[in-house]
Amino acid sequence: MGLNMTSESNNSKLLVIRNLDVSYKKLKVLFQVSMEIRKGEVVVIVGRNGSGKTTLFRAISGFLKPDTGDIEFLGNSIAGHAPYKIARSGLRYINQDKQVFADLTVRENMELASYAINDYDWDRVFVYFPKLKSLISRKAGRLSGGERQMLLMAMSLLGKPHLVLMDEPTEGLAPHVINDFKQSFKEISKESTLVIIEQNLPLTGEVADRIYAMKEGKVIAEICDQEQIKGLKFEKYL
Repeated sequence: MGLNMTSESNNSKLLVIRNLDVSYKKLKVLFQVSMEIRKGEVVVIVGRNGSGKTTLFRAISGFLKPDTGDIEFLGNSIAGHAPYKIARSGLRYINQDKQVFADLTVRENMELASYAINDYDWDRVFVYFPKLKSLISRKAGRLSGGERQMLLMAMSLLGKPHLVLMDEPTEGLAPHVINDFKQSFKEISKESTLVIIEQNLPLTGEVADRIYAMKEGKVIAEICDQEQIKGLKFEKYL
C-alpha cells in the first residue's frame, strides 16, 4: 500500500518510514513497510500475531537493522542506529513483557530512569498515574500488571520524549485498568506522540486518531476516518 501523503508541513511529521524490509537472519519479516506519524497523534497498529508489528517497533527503536528502506525521526535517518542513541534523541520503546527491576522499589526504578536522562521531575509524569505516588516505596515485583505498566510508562515519559512506542500495553489487564489507561493515552499524547500496538479493538476505536493494519509483514490499510475507527470498521482487515 502506498503512503497517503498529506499537504501538512514536514515539520509535523515526527517519524517517516519508507519501504522498510527487515529480516531475522534469513527469514524476511517486513516487506516494503511505509508509514508516517505526525505530532500529537495516537496511532494504533493492529494485526494478528505474527503480522510483523513487534518487528517494526524493534527496527524503529534500533534493536533490528533494516535490510533496505529508511526510518526518519525528526528529519534525520535513524535506520541502524544504536538503541541508546535513538532513545536519547527522544524516541522511547516500551516492549510487551512489562519487565521492571523487581527487587527495587518504584522510587528506585524511577531514580534509575531519571539518572539516565537527568530528569527528576516525577510530579509531571505522576499526573498521568497518580497511584504511583502511593506505591513509591513498594518493591516493583509486588506490583500488579497494571501498576507495572504505569511505572514503565512513567519512566518512559521522563525527559519529555517526542515519541513513545508501546507494544500491547493493556495485554492481560483488568477492564477497569484499561479504562483508566484510555484517558491517560489521550492526555499523554498532548505532550508525547504515541504509537501503540493493541489487540483490544474497542479501546483502539476510542483512542486512535489513525490506524495502520498489518498482515504478513505488510501494511494493508491506513484508516483515518473517525467514523470508521469508532465503528470498528477496521476489524475487517484482521
